[in-house]
Amino acid sequence: MWNWTLQKAEHEEATLATSERPFTTKGLQPWLNHNNCRHKIHERHQILLENICDYLVDWHQTNRSLALIGACKLTTIPFFPPSWFVDKQRQNHGDYQGLAPSYIARFVPPYRLASVPERWDEVFLKGLTVDPDHQLDMDPELITNTLSIYGLTVHYDSRLGYSRLMMVMKKATYGNLETSLEKEIPVDYNKPRMLALSVTKALKDLHWEYVHGNVHPRNILLNFADYVGELIDITFMQRSRSLQRRHSANANEAQTDRTSSVGVGGRWPYVAPEMAMPSSRLTTAADIYALGIILWQLVSRVTFPDNTLVDPFVYRIEPIPGVMKEWEDLYTDCLNTDPSKRPNAYMVYRRLEKLSADVPFSLHTLEYVHQRRGEIRQFLSERLLFDYRSNGIQPTSMLVEDGGHVLTASVTRLVNKGLESYPRLVQKFTF
Repeated sequence: MWNWTLQKAEHEEATLATSERPFTTKGLQPWLNHNNCRHKIHERHQILLENICDYLVDWHQTNRSLALIGACKLTTIPFFPPSWFVDKQRQNHGDYQGLAPSYIARFVPPYRLASVPERWDEVFLKGLTVDPDHQLDMDPELITNTLSIYGLTVHYDSRLGYSRLMMVMKKATYGNLETSLEKEIPVDYNKPRMLALSVTKALKDLHWEYVHGNVHPRNILLNFADYVGELIDITFMQRSRSLQRRHSANANEAQTDRTSSVGVGGRWPYVAPEMAMPSSRLTTAADIYALGIILWQLVSRVTFPDNTLVDPFVYRIEPIPGVMKEWEDLYTDCLNTDPSKRPNAYMVYRRLEKLSADVPFSLHTLEYVHQRRGEIRQFLSERLLFDYRSNGIQPTSMLVEDGGHVLTASVTRLVNKGLESYPRLVQKFTF
């Protein structure tokens, strides 16, 4: 994207301060302006693209001496023209209160040789959120360092009249975890344990510096095997304020564990209950709460729909009969209403490592799984084709008042208004 080779003598380069280095994004400005004009990129995404370029320029120059001796590898993020992606298939409902949609697309660069098979014929285009009322201070380092991406592109929305930045990522070979939960019923704890280990390891590594903020099964891709989960999405990701203490002594202190607050965002019911408190701030403990629900789902196989309202009885999260005690204790601890009493990701990982892998599901557990599936199947057959107009509900909000409770679909929102009045799905647990 640019030439970062300094044009000064070696002895002058050694003493040149970073702030005095001649290479900045000013040299890229004509290219950026051309792209912005040609593709009608949204104003905030123009700024984000400039910030990414500025970060890469600074990083390259800072680490140039190490790269020259092979001690590190320079980070590059190609920008692909949008015309190189065809046959786009929308992958989510998107546009819920400003959330961007994502696509599966075919990659067709003009230089591709027909006789040479491409490593990635199909790619996943992950949308980046734009919302005029809720600005997210997205750190460009999140894109460059926390996710494995092929590059960036833009997607033009004719309805809105502008383009959004999209991350070009590997298409998940085995789909996402939510799809896997809906299709399969395991007979033992081997595969659930391996999935739990891979997701928990990703969260454990992330929590050294960041809080994810939107952990749920659709954000866990199965790229390399159907038992290895990869955590994606940076919409709500924040840099952790403290690198030594993952959890505070109490809920009030836990609110200071994040650099800034963007409101009670995320996908319900994976949003931790303390996030409904006034001036709540995202913490690693909130990620652990979401992980607890996923651990419960890996056995119960219950998923939460985004195209109908979630009934608090049909989609209840409750103790599973016959489940392995160590597994039940683990997700119960993660679901504790007191964030200070939840284990950190490292402890969850260690406890998962000690679990026996080849223990079969008990008959009581399998009967429970089939019973819950039958209840949900009957519920969806009656409510899937929900008439929004007759109930006065806007499809983009998926909310309805019912006896003092706000029934809602399980969609990701930038802000979950009135979260404290949502029905509580976690029931019958003793903390």
